[in-house]
Amino acid sequence: MSNEKIIFLIDLDAFFASCSMAKHNLPKDSIVVVASPNSRAIVTAASYAARGLGIKAGIPVFKAKEICKELIVLPSDFKTYIEFSSKIFDIIYNNFSKKMEVASIDECYIDVTNEYKKFKTVTNMAESIKKKIMADLNVSCSIGISTNKFLAKTAVDFKKPYGTMIILPKNVPNLIWPLKIETMFGVGISTAELLKNNQIFTIGDLANTNIEFLETLLGKNGRKLKLNAMGIGDDDVISKSNEMKSIGNEMTLEFSTSNEEEIRTIIYWICKNISERLKKRSLEANCVSIVLRYERSSEEKYNKRIHKKTIRRQETLSKTSNNFEDILVVAQSCFDYLWKGEAISLIGVRSSNLISNIDGFKQISFEILEERNNKNELDQVTFDINFSMNSEVIFTAEKLNKKIDKNISQSKFIKNDDVHISNEQVKQKWKK
Repeated sequence: MSNEKIIFLIDLDAFFASCSMAKHNLPKDSIVVVASPNSRAIVTAASYAARGLGIKAGIPVFKAKEICKELIVLPSDFKTYIEFSSKIFDIIYNNFSKKMEVASIDECYIDVTNEYKKFKTVTNMAESIKKKIMADLNVSCSIGISTNKFLAKTAVDFKKPYGTMIILPKNVPNLIWPLKIETMFGVGISTAELLKNNQIFTIGDLANTNIEFLETLLGKNGRKLKLNAMGIGDDDVISKSNEMKSIGNEMTLEFSTSNEEEIRTIIYWICKNISERLKKRSLEANCVSIVLRYERSSEEKYNKRIHKKTIRRQETLSKTSNNFEDILVVAQSCFDYLWKGEAISLIGVRSSNLISNIDGFKQISFEILEERNNKNELDQVTFDINFSMNSEVIFTAEKLNKKIDKNISQSKFIKNDDVHISNEQVKQKWKK
């Protein structure tokens, strides 16, 4: 790996359940599910201990209780999920690598091509990351390691939870090609069905299929999938510094939901998080956008002309802002336009067209203050500036005239080498 990039995919294990367990100080082996508090609720997330008993996202809570009478049911808590996510990404960014790309609320890529040397080996670095997150927040993660993002993403699923897995391009034929096509990252239900209808059943089948045929079948995505199946992928980790361009969050749900209250709660807390991050970085947004992803059933046939599983809408704010309420109003407006009651598997909110707002204050001109006709506000601004400088370095024209009149009366500049000058000349000289 010495001549190639080294990419980590950090995947937080059973994230929603893990955060809820950490918040309630429950042991790691607790049998826990996350669900809405009603009699017809379904499981939206499950701990690994619950999964081991056959309790998975999507089954009714009453069925889960039949499987395990000691089952602990915790309510969805999207505020906690977003807070934990932000803290974890801060830990990674501040302690391990600043070349970080957040993929979703519970996943991020980091480029450690140079950073791993501080830990001697890539596996040492991966273990240090896992231990730090566990020690600080009591949440576990698994790490996939490779030379590009696709292989790192694929590797992470081999050893979960709390595992570390390395897959190099040379390992692809033995490790990845035997896998079923529907398990491949980037292949959804409808795409998998279409591929299987064309005798492509494994990732290896895809890798060995003519690229022109795949492009005819799937469009541009056909080429990308074939390259990924061959172990060739994007190794460009988009750094967090790009938050100067946009700030947002996407939340992939473990089980799709059409519960409007639940969806709006997610949007609420994502907007809250965006506002806090904008303020922290002294930025304001001009645009807010929403992204929604729908789960399509396997019965739906793939059509590249009409297949739009992910939809987006963007609206412009009336004025640039980092205010939570301003961002939420526009985000909800975008959502209302897009959503028609379908079950959603991913929800994202993003702010963009950002401008710097140094120290949290916009620069304001005296012309604007004059337009407002607010003398008290103008006086306060000049007072604050002079107070900070410990000197009267700025004052209004009204005060200037008072100073001139006072100095004229005291004859401070009345004589210049015994030559008398006019009051108007005095004013001009004083102004200079």
